[in-house]
Amino acid sequence: MAGIPSPDLLASAFNAAPNGFVVVDAGGAIVATNKTLDTMFGHPAGTLIGQQLELLLPDALRSAHVAHRDGFFARSETRSMGVGRVLYARRADGHEFPVEIGLNPLPSAQGLLVLAAVVDISDRMALEWAFRGLFDASPYGLLIVADDGVVATANRVLAESLGYTAAALVGKPLSALLPERYRGDHMALMAGYGKTGESRKMGRGRDLTALHADGTELPVEIGLSRVRWKGRVMTLAAVSDISVRKRLELELRQANANLEEFTYVASHDLRSPLRGIADLVEWINEDLAGPNLPAVQRNLGRVSHRIQRMDRLMDDLLSYARAGRAASEFTSVDLPALVQGILDIQPMRTGLSLTLDLEAESFMATRTPLETALRNLLANAAKHHDRNSGHVCIRARHNDSWCELSVTDDGPGVPKSAQERIFKLFQTATAAERGGSGLGLALTKRLVEVHGGSIELVSPVADGRGACFRIRWPRFPQRATDV
Repeated sequence: MAGIPSPDLLASAFNAAPNGFVVVDAGGAIVATNKTLDTMFGHPAGTLIGQQLELLLPDALRSAHVAHRDGFFARSETRSMGVGRVLYARRADGHEFPVEIGLNPLPSAQGLLVLAAVVDISDRMALEWAFRGLFDASPYGLLIVADDGVVATANRVLAESLGYTAAALVGKPLSALLPERYRGDHMALMAGYGKTGESRKMGRGRDLTALHADGTELPVEIGLSRVRWKGRVMTLAAVSDISVRKRLELELRQANANLEEFTYVASHDLRSPLRGIADLVEWINEDLAGPNLPAVQRNLGRVSHRIQRMDRLMDDLLSYARAGRAASEFTSVDLPALVQGILDIQPMRTGLSLTLDLEAESFMATRTPLETALRNLLANAAKHHDRNSGHVCIRARHNDSWCELSVTDDGPGVPKSAQERIFKLFQTATAAERGGSGLGLALTKRLVEVHGGSIELVSPVADGRGACFRIRWPRFPQRATDV
């Protein structure tokens, strides 16, 4: 009849198929094999006919396989064999190799038969094992994520950097490794990337952070690419913990700035008082030769005063040096309570009013450095105000990962010529300021930056007067990583 293939054509197709085929009866005897299967298993053509199917299996699997085979004949349906497991077959020379097997019931005049399609996946498995070896041995953190956002696998470096074991991450939603504020947008971003699939860096132009198992955050760089894993297309993410680099970059910038500043200090600020003391001692020696005892006493008092200033200067330098080490004890900071604590110890001077605009909920931070920075700014605003009455405002708002604080006054402001140097060691807004060491703002800047924040000055604020110091302080714990 036209349209029905002839038995000879079907037999030719069976033998020419690129996959191995074997037909088995209910007793487990091999009824037919094609050329590909004979070659795959290393048996001469036709020699497998009549043999038990278990001849093609490793010795350790043969006994158990009989029960599996009988179960399939009892409940026959088209399906893959050994789903989720790597199956192994045995060649005539005893060599074992990985295979994939598909089972199909085949009714016939001889009764129910089973057609098994066999594929040798040795090459594929070799590539997968090579990839797995490179994946596990990589010095960079790697994880593979399914399109539903679940971690399929992760390497040791990635797991340890986040405080987990690699096994503990498998099956975990990727969102659990992200700070909570990013989770809402995460799935939409994942879906968008799944459509484009281009290899690229994640979060261009933004600071990315991952969530450590202990609840702290660490800065990371992430590269994305699409790979095929376990028969499915997934996303490979290469994650680099850059907290060490970030800290070293900051320390290098600080070291360069400090070297320049201390060079100036050593050549000028520290030498000048000593030269003055030397001059006074010389004058005292001259005065001791005559009856000018009051002048001697006055000059000795000036010597004492300059020595005291040198002592204060050394204390301030020690405070500045200590500010280069980040505190690591995070506590919940309530800004109104923190500011009130500052005012209890350091009240505003008479004539200055204070407004608090603190619309920021409590957040986790290193309390003492933040309190010290705010105290210095308040003291600075009061000290340099040039009128009998004035106003200071402290404002706070949350903005994504940051708590943004500002201390604004209506004093004389900071001259443009002084704004670039105001945060440097031993620098004051004007040359006429003699009462301080010029370390307050330098110490504040160092405290803020070493704890991951930033500070800037805006002056004038209004009508040619006033200064506003703005601080951005991390409102989530930043993980400190040692070299």
